Amino acid sequence: MKKQKGFSLLEILIAMAVMAIMVAVAFPNLGKDSDKLAKQEVLRLVAAIELIRDQSIILNKEYGLNIDEKGYQFLVLNETDEESGKSFGKGSSESKESGKSEQSKGSSGSSDSKGSKGSSSERSEPRWQLIEDVPGLAAHEFPEGLDVNLTIDGDNVFSSSDDEIEIFEEEIDIFEDEDEQEKVDPPQIYFLSSGEQNQFSIGIAVAEVDQRDNEEIRFYRVRGFLTGNLKYEGPLVGNLFQDLDREFERDY
Repeated sequence: MKKQKGFSLLEILIAMAVMAIMVAVAFPNLGKDSDKLAKQEVLRLVAAIELIRDQSIILNKEYGLNIDEKGYQFLVLNETDEESGKSFGKGSSESKESGKSEQSKGSSGSSDSKGSKGSSSERSEPRWQLIEDVPGLAAHEFPEGLDVNLTIDGDNVFSSSDDEIEIFEEEIDIFEDEDEQEKVDPPQIYFLSSGEQNQFSIGIAVAEVDQRDNEEIRFYRVRGFLTGNLKYEGPLVGNLFQDLDREFERDY
């Protein structure tokens, strides 16, 4: 009889994260009409960050996040070859089977294994790669009409809403080497397999030009701490580019 396979913990986490993102997108009555879009985007981001933090610990991998006023994208540190990086932590049944076949080759196989040991020590350096094939973690662009700000370790990355720090509009030289095109800038925010992360705050608000007359300027934020904790807050009354790291009273 064939054994019935259940769902792995990773598959369950991915399914839960996708459901959380869907709820964040479709959840009604999020507050004032002008706040709905900002809160929706923050909740979506929180669900994605929680998924990536869990995976970093379960899979013992290092992950990262790059974000700008246009959107955000998650990255994984690929410490092996390109194909294993694309598998994103899936089981290596194929490699196990190939290993068994190599063991059955006899003396010639042993000589090959010695050569493979030498080649394994010459692997290329680890590099960051975009996550493209995992639900909820693919690159995401913010809808129009939102302002975004980011602080890392207390330093304001975007000094104003007019900054042009873009990760989605890079010029690509068609004559550039393939290896050069695959290089990705290191992430701004790290999620380590130890459960640690750098300290950050991400805030999202409706652009002032899209807010109603006599309406208080409000924003939503998610804060990450060195211990690995994550905190969602909002709506907060204040300036997104001056008060992102400010301590607010819990009246929201």
